[in-house]
Amino acid sequence: MTVTDVARAAGVSTATVTRTIQGSALVTPATRERVLEVAQRLGYSPNPTAQDLRRDQRTAAIGLVTAGFTNMFQAGVAAGAERELNRTGLHLVIGSTDDDVRREPELARTMVDRRVRALIMMPDGDERDFLRPDRTFATPVVLAGRPANGLDVDVVMTDDDRGVQDATARLVALGHRRIAALAGRAGSFRADQRLRGFRAGLAAHRVEEDPSLVVTGLTTTDEARAAACLLLDRADPPTAILALNLGISTGALLDRIANRRSNAFITLDETELSAGLGITAITRDPQEVGRQAALLAVARIADPDAPPRTIVLPSTVVERGSGEVGHPASAR
Repeated sequence: MTVTDVARAAGVSTATVTRTIQGSALVTPATRERVLEVAQRLGYSPNPTAQDLRRDQRTAAIGLVTAGFTNMFQAGVAAGAERELNRTGLHLVIGSTDDDVRREPELARTMVDRRVRALIMMPDGDERDFLRPDRTFATPVVLAGRPANGLDVDVVMTDDDRGVQDATARLVALGHRRIAALAGRAGSFRADQRLRGFRAGLAAHRVEEDPSLVVTGLTTTDEARAAACLLLDRADPPTAILALNLGISTGALLDRIANRRSNAFITLDETELSAGLGITAITRDPQEVGRQAALLAVARIADPDAPPRTIVLPSTVVERGSGEVGHPASAR
């Protein structure tokens, strides 16, 4: 039902219907009663977004742009943000790029056009120009999981490099020297950040990196499974594997189960299944990331001129058994 439908059924102009909905004193009581009765009978309700645009007001919502809904970490961020925003009377509007970084500017602009009060971005790409104040009409922006790249915005991140460095150091302490690292898209912030942690862990204990044991560009579970299989079936296989994102971890775990591998194995992030199977993991709290992002957004709305803040949340190694397997030589 539209304003035009109500106007036609009530025998008045669309302007009269609009004035009635807005409570204008220019509408007579009799006309107001007739229009409201027709609107109720037809099931008409005003479009709140359109009303906000006419009044030049923002909606009571925060926008969130994410890569997709199948990624458990990003889903957790959305859940944490929504729960926190509900406490403040704000709503969360979510848009997905479906893992296509080229859609990030389009979705950000869509959120701005919907007049969200603030925008939480979880960008996969390194481009940030589309988030400049002159491109977002001064809509506050919070980045979740990625650095600002020169923007003066609030940021929530996890210290994955430190978590991976800790995991690598633990493996070295158990006697491992041939440690493989399976990572995502080369050049992406997350893959680079985690590989920095891996290399720092090796360097801290004067262990030389074997480039043939570092595999990057893994974007699917099947690719990760195949990579793990190739490494472990070599004549000189690694004695430990670090899987540096959840999809890679799942692929490497499938190879481990299918081929009954017993090498040391640590994943980044975990599922109920991997935890139940005793897989040691570098864990993060995505819901806390979302909660902190929501808090930053609300604070930025209240004080637009406050200095930008960066919150770094921990990545922690949780021992479940697979990462505590010593080097084979140490068992003899």
